[in-house]
Amino acid sequence: VQRIVDTCADEGLEIKDDDVIVITSKVVSMYEGRYVDLSDVDPGFRAKTIAKSTGILPEEVELILQESEVVASLPVSKFGKDYILQQAENEDRAREALEDLPAMLVTKRNGRLCTNAGVDRSNSPEGKATLLPEEPNKSAKEIRERIKEITGKETAVIITDSEVSIRAGETDNAIGCSGINPVESDFGADDLFGTPKFGGVDLKADEIAGAAALHFGQTSEKVPVVIGRGINYQKGGRTERDAEMVKKGLREAVLSSLHLDLLKMLPD
Repeated sequence: VQRIVDTCADEGLEIKDDDVIVITSKVVSMYEGRYVDLSDVDPGFRAKTIAKSTGILPEEVELILQESEVVASLPVSKFGKDYILQQAENEDRAREALEDLPAMLVTKRNGRLCTNAGVDRSNSPEGKATLLPEEPNKSAKEIRERIKEITGKETAVIITDSEVSIRAGETDNAIGCSGINPVESDFGADDLFGTPKFGGVDLKADEIAGAAALHFGQTSEKVPVVIGRGINYQKGGRTERDAEMVKKGLREAVLSSLHLDLLKMLPD
């Protein structure tokens, strides 16, 4: 934390009240010692079985199982290969990446759905994998309190991680926060025409995380911290635990789709 404050000072950027300090989970994980040497991981029978069916390293699967509950598997190399190669900066290197990680596991961790429980070998030392901070909300709170001790300023802290989007790409999401309400809602408020608004539930912390990602980058940019200033936000708590709601929604969507398919079989 001291280094964040000192670097801001070196850049001529003094931390002020109501600033939002956005930090990548990778740097928090490394500070907390949340990285593992894969050679020290002993995969169990279940990990080896999942690895064989998905193509993911058995050691990586074992870490994922230790960190989370596995919900489903996404065979990326089968359904997304052509699209990924079309977007690649270097097609040969992209093929190597697909061979290295041909599938992803949808997992439930700390009440959130994410892929591979955040276990990540990218931007990690050779032969090592980085794990997400054990308790991101607690980490964010400790960082915010330390910043106040050093600077006397009241700030908000958001810890982010990149995650697969339904639009066939990645976005940065807030996995932990402190000093900011992660969700702001106008649901039910009157719109321009006096009609009760359906929607208007803004994932504020995620929106800020996405904006910060424009500066972070995903490869060798080496920008782990972004200071957001002039952002209108509500003071508050922690990231929402939405995994159960999402799982229930997916289940209901499948049942609804089956119902519609059955209806198609009826005569007009």
